[in-house]
Amino acid sequence: MKHPAPSGLVQMLITNPLYFFLLPALLCIFCQPSSAQDIEKYVTQYTVSIRSVAPDSAGYSDLEAFGNAIGDARIVMLGEQDHGDAPAFLAKTRLIRYLHEKKGFTVLAFEADFFGLNNGWDQADKNNPYFFLQANIFPLWTFCDACNYLFRSYIPQTQQTADPLQVSGFDDQMVLQFSKSFLTKKLDSVLRSHNLPVTHDPDYESKIIPLVDSCRRTSLSKESLFDEQRNYLLRIKEELGKAIPPNDFWMLVVDNLIAESNQHRSAKNDGSQISFRDEQMAQNLLWLATVKYAGKKIIVWAQNGHVAKPGNFNDSWQDNIHYMGRVFDGIKPPSLKTYVLGFTSYEGEAGRIGTKTFDVMKPKKNAFESWVPDSMNYAFTDFTSFRNTNPGVDVNFRLKGLGHTYLHKGSAWHRIFDGIFFIRKMYPCNQGSR
Repeated sequence: MKHPAPSGLVQMLITNPLYFFLLPALLCIFCQPSSAQDIEKYVTQYTVSIRSVAPDSAGYSDLEAFGNAIGDARIVMLGEQDHGDAPAFLAKTRLIRYLHEKKGFTVLAFEADFFGLNNGWDQADKNNPYFFLQANIFPLWTFCDACNYLFRSYIPQTQQTADPLQVSGFDDQMVLQFSKSFLTKKLDSVLRSHNLPVTHDPDYESKIIPLVDSCRRTSLSKESLFDEQRNYLLRIKEELGKAIPPNDFWMLVVDNLIAESNQHRSAKNDGSQISFRDEQMAQNLLWLATVKYAGKKIIVWAQNGHVAKPGNFNDSWQDNIHYMGRVFDGIKPPSLKTYVLGFTSYEGEAGRIGTKTFDVMKPKKNAFESWVPDSMNYAFTDFTSFRNTNPGVDVNFRLKGLGHTYLHKGSAWHRIFDGIFFIRKMYPCNQGSR
């Protein structure tokens, strides 16, 4: 029987066994997808239209794709490009309603005052919580007209139901009304109740407590005061740690004061200020998920960067920052599943309350925003399916994921976010009535 002549590749393998060692690499090259084209095709084909961002919109059929994508996640993080993005706030409010009413999420945690939105919220009048919320969540949101429905109507209304939406916070910036009024007084009371040695220090009332109190402010006048402040806080932490469990709320409060001090002490423009804050926010979120609200489903409200998951920004400055989402992904139990939804927009204006508005960067042809079909004003893209069918593949593409501009180079956005909420026309908040 005459056998056919071997192919060129087979002939090479027969005549030179060295090629056997190169075969896996060759096959790997041939099997790699054309990343940029594949992700563009995926976005074009699998992005789904969202009917409306109106918070009081009836029905949730257009959000089913989002609901299916989050699966059994216990934490869903909702980002935003900037803190003045009115349609993003409307969309987030509608998503919160959906997650609360249809998916069993009962906690809404804000990028805001950890002490005020935990100790304070627990004591707040739930029959009329609006004024507490307005005073203890940053006015970037509470004074924005796009958030009126959330703070004035929805959260208060749920307090009268069998499944009220609990409000919490995870920001180490404990600077809002409840913290200004009660944090130092209550901390002093806790330290005295355990008869800690620091409370018997001759400088305790005249120097230590006032200096700790200054953590609530944005800065100290001298670097030497930061050193004193940090040393006192570390002393308090050591002594308090001998009296209460490590996961006690007051241990977290002291950790937040230390993080806030480090954050404002750092003058380097290397991302360390952001990292100090975000690392502590990750610890705060872990405490909420595993201690205070263990077993509960939590919605996180924050900026895109803070919720960003581990992934390559392809930007050395950004890659050096320990964003909350990255840190949280590394410290959470494997069973604690999360879904991170980033936000982006095509065109329009932006600007926070009290600042000058500006035009958002025009979309680039080879960017995510240009791949979304023109017929969609609002849309959702789930990246988890793409990751599952392209395991191990990193795709660099452009997306306005950190603010309303593009990074210099493309990034692995399909790993940084699990999904994207697209808004075609961005516009800034107007200041609502107080």
